[in-house]
Amino acid sequence: MAQEVKNDIKKALQVNTIPLIAIMTAVTTVLTMLVKIPTPIRGYLNLSDTMIYFSAYAFGPWVGGIIGGLGPALSDLISGYPQWAIFTFVIDGLQAVLVGLLFKKFNPANIIIGSVVAGVWKVFGYFIAGGILSGFGPALGEIAGNSFQMAVGLIVGFALFTAVRQAYPPLVRLGNLGIKAGE
Repeated sequence: MAQEVKNDIKKALQVNTIPLIAIMTAVTTVLTMLVKIPTPIRGYLNLSDTMIYFSAYAFGPWVGGIIGGLGPALSDLISGYPQWAIFTFVIDGLQAVLVGLLFKKFNPANIIIGSVVAGVWKVFGYFIAGGILSGFGPALGEIAGNSFQMAVGLIVGFALFTAVRQAYPPLVRLGNLGIKAGE
């Protein structure tokens, strides 16, 4: 009987998670496309980090990773940057997974440390991707912009998560289950 209940909970969680992933992926795609600042190596700076951080904080590493990878990658495909899509999917998806795995208890120090580690991964990942696509000289010039994008995303994503978490405390039960509402 207990095993059946566990299986039912797993199925319900998966079924309930699919619409959440779809909606949040769409929001992330639109937000990524909303602000596009072109860069010298045929990429662009955007607000994707805001939703990557928010999704990882709110929904945990795995759901956040799917949202964080798919949303910006779809934006690349739609916006005419298909050469970046696979890199974006891997880099941004892993960024969200790292944040979600490193962020286990709600306190600003944990959030900042986990987010900065994940942000450093993103900057490094885009340096490597830029080096492959355009050469490492031009990719070196992108580090400052990508670092700025990551910092803005961290600040805005954390502020958004904090506001939503206060307005809707059950949000924390959707992802990082170790975080209790009101902590």
